[in-house]
Amino acid sequence: MATSIFAPAIARSREIVISRSTKAVLQLVPELKKEEGEQIHTRAFLFLLSGIFGIGLLSLLLINTLLTQDAFVLQRLKHNVNITNDQRDAILRQVATASSPENLSIQAKKMGMVPASNPQFIDISVKTK
Repeated sequence: MATSIFAPAIARSREIVISRSTKAVLQLVPELKKEEGEQIHTRAFLFLLSGIFGIGLLSLLLINTLLTQDAFVLQRLKHNVNITNDQRDAILRQVATASSPENLSIQAKKMGMVPASNPQFIDISVKTK
């Protein structure tokens, strides 16, 4: 119901919009008017753009090279850490083997030591006056 009341107004507003939109001429860029003896230098602009592009590409190449060098240094350091850990484990195994009770008794016998037949212990809990 309500739309039938506003139908003539809607139709008139459409006609107004259509008539005004056909009259509107949009111009985004003003026309370039070349004066006598003046040339538009497109080559210089192209050289400028290619120079900026080239400098950007070279800077990206430099950054990429520096990051790659850091990756190689990090890889070498990790390899050195692994080698050092392997050497540490090997040394700890040698110490554990040499300090085992069986090896200690063998080394003591080679040095001329004999096992104690009657071991005696010191009691430090007794207070002396």
